[in-house]
Amino acid sequence: MPLVATKTRSGALLFAAIAVVTVVAIPELRVKVTDLVEGITGGTELVGEVETQFMVAASAASQVRKCVSQRNTLDQDCDDLKFVMIDAQRMPFIARNISTAWKAGKPGVLTKDSTRESVNRRQVCRPSFPRPNGGQCDEFPFASTRQGGEGAQEHEVPARENRCQGGTLGRRYDAAGIRDGDDFLVVITHPSKIAPGPYQGVDIAKERGDC
Repeated sequence: MPLVATKTRSGALLFAAIAVVTVVAIPELRVKVTDLVEGITGGTELVGEVETQFMVAASAASQVRKCVSQRNTLDQDCDDLKFVMIDAQRMPFIARNISTAWKAGKPGVLTKDSTRESVNRRQVCRPSFPRPNGGQCDEFPFASTRQGGEGAQEHEVPARENRCQGGTLGRRYDAAGIRDGDDFLVVITHPSKIAPGPYQGVDIAKERGDC
């Protein structure tokens, strides 16, 4: 089954130009420079067939493509790396927060760390966070991970989506056996349903059943 992959990137144009010159001058540095640019600019990548396409952070795309090409589908673990899936049909604004965070350079592979959760929650989504449309604050990376807390991206999302995400994470951690210290990959399914803009007070999800 053929794979379709597209990528978006933003920022660091000057650095990218310097990197290109360096790669031309010293070809053996090509891989290292490419990886460095990716880490600075961030990005997203769509992987798979059109009807079953999903989105991951560009920094993690090579691992996902390997799994898909081997199995012709996206299983929920691959090479000991477990997946947490966020369905954009049910959580379009949370999916938007995650995808834009990836474009800003936030990681696609996170490390579960419940010992940091209470500290992380005190550092982001504080009472002063603006909620002009009556929603709730969502942060990425998740507060239950080592990468969460200070510096996480914050967006206003519908309260229903926030509850849905909490239940999704809890169930997935248990089902996949994701324990403290375990790395896991975040995947957005149905990426075409990602909210096109910020939350404006209307829940636009195509599916709103149990999460």
